Amino acid sequence: MEDKCVRCGRIVPWICFLGNSTLTLFKIYIGYVSGSKGLIADGIHSGTDVIATLMVIVTLAISGKKEDKTHPWGYGKAEFLGAALVYMVLLGIALLILYDAVEVILSGQIHPPHIIAFFGALVSIIANYILSGYGFCAGRKLNSPAMIANANENRADLISSIAVLFGIVMANVGFPILDSLAAVLVGLIIAKTAIELGIEAFKSLIDESLPMEKRGLIEKTVLQYREVKGVNYINARRVGHEAWIDMEIFIDPKKTVTEGHMIAREARAALMRRFAQIKEVNIAFTCKETPNEKHVVSDSPEEAAHPLANLLSIFTGGRHGRVKKT
Repeated sequence: MEDKCVRCGRIVPWICFLGNSTLTLFKIYIGYVSGSKGLIADGIHSGTDVIATLMVIVTLAISGKKEDKTHPWGYGKAEFLGAALVYMVLLGIALLILYDAVEVILSGQIHPPHIIAFFGALVSIIANYILSGYGFCAGRKLNSPAMIANANENRADLISSIAVLFGIVMANVGFPILDSLAAVLVGLIIAKTAIELGIEAFKSLIDESLPMEKRGLIEKTVLQYREVKGVNYINARRVGHEAWIDMEIFIDPKKTVTEGHMIAREARAALMRRFAQIKEVNIAFTCKETPNEKHVVSDSPEEAAHPLANLLSIFTGGRHGRVKKT
């Protein structure tokens, strides 16, 4: 991974924090002065982005700690926990925005906002476009779920600002209710984002496996070696922005245990070179014999001649072994 991407990833949360903080104060003030419910709701939305960014900063600091005896898989789950908390906060804010907007609509006290609100929404659209693009770039390069969650927040803010801009314009040409309806739309957008991405974060917390396409790439990489006759299973779990892989491959029944270890080591090395996000790979190997073949688990003729080795072959039906990082 390029050093510039790592450096960029360290400063992106702080840039988003400053940007979202400024947008929050700016939009709430302009919304209050202009009388735009939609822009005030959008400002509150930016406020949730500030909370999200703070959580990203904290969770990245935790997940960046090295693994130790008490946490052998590291602290990467902190990123998924942070993302889940962000979406819970978002859902709560969405419900408050919806309640306030619907209350105004039902009261019938609706007035078109001042045109200055239009410029406030326009500034928000431009700023969120820049912030979301910056966040997605760093998040995808570093494979960070917390950064991607924060970038999704800015993208949702961008969409809601477009809706608010439309509502402000229409309210000033004779449809004043559309400003409040824009606030309702903002609340629905926030709620939808929170529910969908919150579910994804929760799945990662309970060790959901990697997507099928990524597991397919892992299998394809291993099968490039002709000594690997097939893949029995691939078990994968994400720990923050890294993945841990356990898998079992099939090898030729005529191979010795030592040869099996060599094949597994080569396959492991290929995966570590191919996928930068893989933290560790444990590869077991086995083989299936035909009914007419019987092979003894051995590394040498002397070992094969031992009665215990012959008994072990009967129960295992082939060779078994495991290779892992040493």
